Amino acid sequence: MVPFREKKIPLLLYILTCLTTTGAGALLSGHNPFSSIEEFLSGLPYAFSLMLILTAHEAGHFLVARRYGVDSPLPWFIPAPTLVGTFGAVIRLPRLPGRKVVLFDIALAGPMAGLVPSIIALAIGIHLSGSLSGPVTPSSGLEIGDSLLFKLMTSILIPPHSGEATLILSPVGFAGWVGLLVTSLNLIPVGQLDGGHLFYALFGARVFRIIRWGIFPLLLVLGWVGWKGWWVWALLLFVMGPQHPPVADHEERLPRSRIAWGWAAILIEILIFVPVPLRIH
Repeated sequence: MVPFREKKIPLLLYILTCLTTTGAGALLSGHNPFSSIEEFLSGLPYAFSLMLILTAHEAGHFLVARRYGVDSPLPWFIPAPTLVGTFGAVIRLPRLPGRKVVLFDIALAGPMAGLVPSIIALAIGIHLSGSLSGPVTPSSGLEIGDSLLFKLMTSILIPPHSGEATLILSPVGFAGWVGLLVTSLNLIPVGQLDGGHLFYALFGARVFRIIRWGIFPLLLVLGWVGWKGWWVWALLLFVMGPQHPPVADHEERLPRSRIAWGWAAILIEILIFVPVPLRIH
């Protein structure tokens, strides 16, 4: 059990993040969260959806770590006055597990746990979304990017139109889109991101070293041709440290079941990665 004194800050941050995501949801719904309590509460569908996704992600890490007897603190959710209302959440193990299979399972649990509610929220959100006939002239506003999975889901869930139409994604759908984006960012194989742990356990230190240094030029190119936020993300990852600390049993080989899950995670990353997440007109 986590002592109550160690729960105070995580609990406070969680409550604050619920408030900031509700405010962001109200803005996404076209309301002023500061005008009245009713306007503020209009952001609850978005906040509930996004917090469910982020909570599932962090709970996946926490519960699997505890299952293996690995000491794990509660996650810290980060409230922020941004478009999405948060900078996500972090959970940092005091020390890494000594076995690759344990490291792999803990790292995989978060993205897989968050992936399911993200897809559900996106599916519901697409159903609740509206559309405008014909192309929209990008004079002002925010345009979100498509992943392969997003394109597939919209093609299945949206009835075919006689002409071109623009999807106006609902707040719940946007929460699902954010959840998939967060999962995609976490699966980048660098440092101590979930993807870093997975690739280190799956391919070993030598191959991981090659992959991680290949990621930075890719992010710089993506920032040059598309979203400039990739430059910020590359800098942040470099400051955090691109390397991965060695585990005690670095010669351990993963069982075939984990290797299959590892390749499944790579496929999922390909399906949900968004080269240009945002365009502001």
